[in-house]
Amino acid sequence: MKKYVVFGAVVALTIAWGCVIRTEHKIDAHITLDIRHVADQAEDVLDFIEGKTDALPGVEEVVEPESTSQLQRVMNALNPVQPVYAAELSVTTSPLIREIATSMRTRNTQVDAMKKKGCLGESNRGYVKLRDCDAVKDAEQRNKAQKLVADENKDRKALYAEMARLNRKIEGINVTKVEGIFAMQRLERAKSGRAFQLPPAGADFNKIKGSAVGKKLGSACAAGAWVTIP
Repeated sequence: MKKYVVFGAVVALTIAWGCVIRTEHKIDAHITLDIRHVADQAEDVLDFIEGKTDALPGVEEVVEPESTSQLQRVMNALNPVQPVYAAELSVTTSPLIREIATSMRTRNTQVDAMKKKGCLGESNRGYVKLRDCDAVKDAEQRNKAQKLVADENKDRKALYAEMARLNRKIEGINVTKVEGIFAMQRLERAKSGRAFQLPPAGADFNKIKGSAVGKKLGSACAAGAWVTIP
C-alpha cells in the first residue's frame, strides 16, 4: 500500500511540475506577444508620421471583456499574468494619439532635414537631441532648432504617455518601455548618415549588434554609444 502512495505522490508532482513549466512558457509567450502588440502600434504611428501611409490605424485600449464568467474571474485571480482578449476587445480609438501624430507629421520634414544635416540625433530613449553642426552656428538658427527640438520632444512625451496609458493592462508596459520601443523602431528604419544613440546593453543592443548595421559599425558598435549610421 505504501508503494502505491509513494508512486501516486511522484505522479502528482510530475504532473504539477509539467503544469508549472507549461505555465511559465505560456507566460513568456504571452508577454512577448503583448509587447509585440505595442510595437505594431508604434510601427503604424511612425508610418503615418513619416508619410508612408495617409491613414492612421486606430490605437485601441487593451481591456478585459465586460461579460466575464465567475469561473473566469477565479481563474484570472489565480493567473499571475492576465490574458488579453484580442477577439473581444472593447474598441476605444484614442483621439489624442491621432492629434499628436498629426502634429508630428506636419513637423517631420523639418526634423528629417535637420537629421540629414547632422544637427539632430535620435537618443535611445526615443527623443531627438540637438547636436553641433554648421547649420546651427548662427544664434537665430540655433534658436529655431532648439524650438523644433522642444516641440518635437513635447509631442513625443505626450505620445508615449498616451500609448502607455492605453496599454496599461499589458504586463511590463510603462512609459519607459514605450520610449524604448519607439527608439528601437526608429533605429531599425534609420537612414544612412543619421546620428543615433545605440540601445543600452541587453536584448535590443544584441539585436542591433548582430544586424548588418552593427557589423558595418564594427568596433564603434558599443552599448549606449552615439554613432552615425553607415
